[in-house]
Amino acid sequence: MATHKKLMTLFSKNGFDELTRHELVYAWSRGRTKSTKFLSPNEIDALCHKLETSFKFATNVDAAIELEKKKKRSIILKIAQNVGIHTPNDWSVFNGFMKRSSILKKQLNNYSLEELDKLIKQFRAIESNYNNSAKKSGTKAHNHKFKLPQIILN
Repeated sequence: MATHKKLMTLFSKNGFDELTRHELVYAWSRGRTKSTKFLSPNEIDALCHKLETSFKFATNVDAAIELEKKKKRSIILKIAQNVGIHTPNDWSVFNGFMKRSSILKKQLNNYSLEELDKLIKQFRAIESNYNNSAKKSGTKAHNHKFKLPQIILN
């Protein structure tokens, strides 16, 4: 049975800095915690085993974290496309929205793994509001959802 102390020793031996360690634990626990203190004994055992036996894992932690970030970014972009904030060929509207209205007011690629969870929560709320608004005919969301042309009254 591996201990918390052993896990911290393995992190140190593999040269993980504090930020990388927190992001790794956050990804390993599937977003439950970023502190090693709150890992279950089974999670500590599995993580210690992975760090001890897999040199590739220890040297490619950044790649594993980036893969997790990529999954979360794709969720955000999918919602943004569904609600009309982002179009595949034009990033200017989406980037402007992110700098003006996102939870931390920065570009999508600058969000950390933990911050992306908060951003997903924000985008799910936007999607919910969009779907509620799309139920009412004549609204911008309704016209967008059903691909109706915008009515301009001069």
